[in-house]
Amino acid sequence: MNLKNPLSWLSLGFGSGLSPIAPGTMGSLLALIIYYFFFEGFLDSWLNYLFFFFFILISFLIGLYIYPRTVEEENDPGSFVWDEFVGMWVACLPLSFIGTSLFWLSMTFFLFRLFDIWKPFGIKFFDKKHGAFYVMIDDVLAGFYSGILVIFLSLFFL
Repeated sequence: MNLKNPLSWLSLGFGSGLSPIAPGTMGSLLALIIYYFFFEGFLDSWLNYLFFFFFILISFLIGLYIYPRTVEEENDPGSFVWDEFVGMWVACLPLSFIGTSLFWLSMTFFLFRLFDIWKPFGIKFFDKKHGAFYVMIDDVLAGFYSGILVIFLSLFFL
């Protein structure tokens, strides 16, 4: 990636994708921190929640735009972590309803990373495909499954 290209800094998750150890995990962690500091106290109404949903949708579209403009040849290189950002934010959607305690933030992060690495329930199908849409959608699905499981677990722990 060309680090002089401003779009590369988005695709690298503001530099988190440059981590020599687990860049996807580092990108997911930074996305969770961004969620916590920018959205956690903000999602107290349906209108704000709808704003966050559209923020995620726009972030997904940004990913579709920046992927072919920043990734040269390799399909879904580890340094491209914008997809982790979007997937992590999808996983965070239920947190506005169940709370953002350290337990739920950690559980959401752990489950997202588990689903993103394991790739069950059709995620692997999309992961094997090439192109920006497939790179982005496998993380969105991992976030969706994580969010569903967080909701299910909250029924037992709240």
